[in-house]
Amino acid sequence: MFATPFKVNLRWSDLDPNFHLKHSGYYDLASQHRIEMLSQYGLTLKVMEEQHFAPVLMREECIFFREIKYTDVVYIHLKIKEVNDDGSRWVLVHEFIDDLKKKKAQLTVEIVWFDTKDRRRAKPVPEVAAKTYKLIMEEQEKLDSGKQ
Repeated sequence: MFATPFKVNLRWSDLDPNFHLKHSGYYDLASQHRIEMLSQYGLTLKVMEEQHFAPVLMREECIFFREIKYTDVVYIHLKIKEVNDDGSRWVLVHEFIDDLKKKKAQLTVEIVWFDTKDRRRAKPVPEVAAKTYKLIMEEQEKLDSGKQ
């Protein structure tokens, strides 16, 4: 799990007619969370644009446990479930957890790196993405072993 959870700030446009987070809002918030997480490691949208690559979803699934109301305080915790050896394919799990530690939803995504010039899967993985992958995995190992 990454050290810093992402605090959810709901907007009016995120709500359904029952004043709950609409189902597509979970996907939008998780997507924003992933991009902000990558930016923390120096892999910004600007870098991706300049080097012509981006993360692309291959699969996305959300399991809903409890509704998120407008007044709920919720954080998204991100975990790496699986990653291949060269960092070209990732499976990430976003857990939506409230301030009472109740899991509201779990969103799982499989992403690959996409070459935006050639319009196909990036092979090999862009160097900056590979460096980011190594940094993230080093942090993950430290967190898993209890060292910080």
